[in-house]
Order: sequence, then structure tokens, then C-alpha cells
Amino acid sequence: MNSILKNTSEMTLLIALSLLLIGCPKQKTDMAEETAASEEVVQEPQTQEESMPEPIEEGPVFEVGTSWTSVPELGNVYFGYNKTALSPDSRQTLKKNAAVLKAVIQEHPSVKIRMEGHCDDRGTLDYNMALGQKRANAVRNYYASFGLPKANLTTISFGEEKPVCGGQYENCWVKNRRTKTTLKSPHGALRIPMP
Repeated sequence: MNSILKNTSEMTLLIALSLLLIGCPKQKTDMAEETAASEEVVQEPQTQEESMPEPIEEGPVFEVGTSWTSVPELGNVYFGYNKTALSPDSRQTLKKNAAVLKAVIQEHPSVKIRMEGHCDDRGTLDYNMALGQKRANAVRNYYASFGLPKANLTTISFGEEKPVCGGQYENCWVKNRRTKTTLKSPHGALRIPMP
């Protein structure tokens, strides 16, 4: 009789454990839902600053400070040998530059724009300084024709003093016969807007 009671007790225990195990997943799901619901209540509401995405501003930022700085968005223009006239390609480049510069001046009226005239190393130093100045003036005048304020525009000639290519052949000289546009601002970092 003891063995029958023992077997019955074991069997009852097994059935109870089975029923308990079968009911556990439902309880875990209910507990998980209750925990998630309680976590939602416990969380503090986000402030408006945290919930809003950061505003995206257009255009890259360049550190333009108290020294003259090149800006990649402003293309150089190139000249023929002993020439100061703007080619159709140069005019197209300057038109794009002028659109960017207008937007910059609109946002930062104190920005100064400098046109730097350069030459290849053929000719005398004095001749190349004068030729570089004429090239810089041609670009300044073209920018002014787009309505850029003359008070913001300045020129300088470096003649043959700052070549970008040191070879003695035409493909190199072409790169040196250029006018480069640079910017200067007392405000530091400027956002250069793209038109």
C-alpha cells in the first residue's frame, strides 16, 4: 500500500509540475507586458529639444578668419599667354562663383573678397606683376557686374611669385596663369551656401 501511495504521490507531483510548466509561458508573457507597461509609465517625458531632430543647415563650413582663405567652391579662372580677357569658360566659372559670393555676403556682410592675379614665369618681374593686377581687376569687374558690392572686393597681384606648377612647359604655365578668389572674415567659421 505504501508503494501505491508513493506512486500516486509521485504521479500527482508530476502532473502538478506539468500543469505548472504549461502555464508558465502565459505568465511570462503577461509579466513581460506588465513590465513593459510599467516602464512606459516610469519613463520621464522627453523635452521638446530632445524629441526634435537637429536642424540641418545647407552648405559646408569653412574656417575663414582674419587671413585670406581659399574656398573649394570658388573656382579659379585661367588666361591665355599675355592675356587679360576672360574666356567663355572663365565667365561661366565666375558666374557660379558670383552666386555663392552673393549668398555669403547676404549672410555675412563684412566678408571681404580678394582676387589674386598670377602669371607664369616668362617675362620680367615688373611686367608679370602688372599683368597679374590686370587679371585680378578683370575678375573684380566681372563680379561687380553681378551686383557684388565693390566695397567688399579687393585685388592683389602676385605676378610669378606663387606658382602652382614649377615646370617649364605649356601645360604647367597654363596652371600658373590664373586668378584665384579668396575670402577673409573677422567672424571665423562661415557657412558657405550653395546656390
